[in-house]
Amino acid sequence: MAMRYLAASVSVFSAKDDNGKSYAMTASSVTSLTVNPPALLICVNQSAGIHSALRVGSDVCINILSNEQQEISNLCSSTDSETDRFANEFWNQEAVPFLKDAQASIFCSIDQLIPYHSHTIVIAQATSVTNASTFNTLMYADGRYLG
Repeated sequence: MAMRYLAASVSVFSAKDDNGKSYAMTASSVTSLTVNPPALLICVNQSAGIHSALRVGSDVCINILSNEQQEISNLCSSTDSETDRFANEFWNQEAVPFLKDAQASIFCSIDQLIPYHSHTIVIAQATSVTNASTFNTLMYADGRYLG
């Protein structure tokens, strides 16, 4: 219950599998890990659809959402809408899928996958970044969006 009071930015974690199928999931468990090399940590439930696409060395993207992107967060957090996640104009899917209007998109290569009970800890090294010029990040705490 106490973790509900830990506010976090809302991100959508995206990837493609070996067959080119795109995956995305909403994640609030994204953390900066190191500056040198620039690396992030993402926790992924092993039952999530994206989990099967994760391989050491594969490319992924962490899309930090802006306040205007609650719809995308909701779309990528429900298993009921998993087949509809990419049936819109939000995405660029040329290589690794990324959100065109994200607050920031951090392109990464997976360095390590560490299983831990029901989840896998993904350590990904950043390879490039795009970001908006002003801070407008979507935040989540206590079961609701803030802002």
